[in-house]
Amino acid sequence: MKKIYPLTLLFLTILISACSSSLTKDIEVEAASDPKVNLKAYKTYAWIGSAAVLNDPEGKWQPAAFDISSDIKFLIDRELRNKDLSEVRDEDAEIAMSFFTGVDMEAQGLKTDPNTNVEIPANIPKAALIVVALDVQTGYVIWIGVATGNVNENASVATTKARIDYAITEMFNQ
Repeated sequence: MKKIYPLTLLFLTILISACSSSLTKDIEVEAASDPKVNLKAYKTYAWIGSAAVLNDPEGKWQPAAFDISSDIKFLIDRELRNKDLSEVRDEDAEIAMSFFTGVDMEAQGLKTDPNTNVEIPANIPKAALIVVALDVQTGYVIWIGVATGNVNENASVATTKARIDYAITEMFNQ
């Protein structure tokens, strides 16, 4: 029985990682920080807001069945806590955090025709998340993370949450 358990665990790990990679393969994540700033010296942060932009002239986009902004904030808070930062009142913060989301239902891209392997122009709705950290004292951006990916119009709530979690986790751990 002991020999089966490690094999089962290995199989499940491979299966989960395979599903995860196909779930997130279109998501691109980048992060950058000011090279002159020691990010580990900061210990506190506060939120200064968030914003959303939607380009959908034909009204095709359907809002998610959950509060995406709250989930994004929760996941960013989790990553900041993992970096030993504490959320404090605005006047006590060293870092001011904000994020911006956007959906462009009119985005164009190249799609590969599976029958011919030829790339053809197609409407591929896109979404983006930008997270910004500002030094409260100077007002300068000290860190920025950007994630972009395709809009999965028929995705379940669990899939959408998993994709957002992946993007934010990658953003803060590059």
